[in-house]
Amino acid sequence: MINGNSIYECNVTHTRISPKKHAFQYRVFMLAIDLDSFPNVPLLSQNRFNLFSIDNRDHINTDPEKTIRQNLTTWLSEKDTAIPADAKIILITFPRVLGYSFNPVSFYYIYRNTGEPITAVAEVTNTYREMKLFPLGEPNTEDSFNHTVAKNFYVSPFSDPNDTFHFRVGQPSENWTVHIDNLTDVKPTLLSAIRGDQHKLTASRLAWFAVKYPLISLSIIFRIHLHAILLFLKQIPHFSKSTPIKTLNSKL
Repeated sequence: MINGNSIYECNVTHTRISPKKHAFQYRVFMLAIDLDSFPNVPLLSQNRFNLFSIDNRDHINTDPEKTIRQNLTTWLSEKDTAIPADAKIILITFPRVLGYSFNPVSFYYIYRNTGEPITAVAEVTNTYREMKLFPLGEPNTEDSFNHTVAKNFYVSPFSDPNDTFHFRVGQPSENWTVHIDNLTDVKPTLLSAIRGDQHKLTASRLAWFAVKYPLISLSIIFRIHLHAILLFLKQIPHFSKSTPIKTLNSKL
């Protein structure tokens, strides 16, 4: 189990293998936050303006009067996953930068107080600020999560919302690895990966990353639109926002 709050400096790769090849990568950082023990670090705040911040509104917010933890445990209970009251929950996410937020994907890790992993959840947000949670089930024998689930969600104009996600999500420790494969008719079409190295969460590290990764949220959404243009120029088939989503076979 991850020990407290930390920073992951990550390399993100996207590799499209069908119907035409296209790949790119970039460097980012993400914060690992204990939902019961928010770090007391200058430059980082919770639910208020700062250079970096974590805001409840950017995450599962089914009830604005409740915390992220409360909303998450309620949602999990509705999926027949009971979470002990003393469970530890770690959120790995992109912070707001000067109040601006865009979180393409975040992850929740839920542990028993003994450190044993219970489950994990991926939280995917598209550029329309629509959000969907994907439960990742129980960890396998390697304490990682390997789960395939119907997407039933509009993420990209270049991927059918009726495709499937295959998640392979490792436990966060000194190193952290995530693979999210988009499958069309069981065949992989887009491979996404995050590989991160853990650092101590300090004000000096945040200040350095503010310089090293300026306006990280804006840079992420800029890259998304830039490569959307390149995919369009490559004449990759695209799907409109109004594409019908088949929900009958969804597990969610």
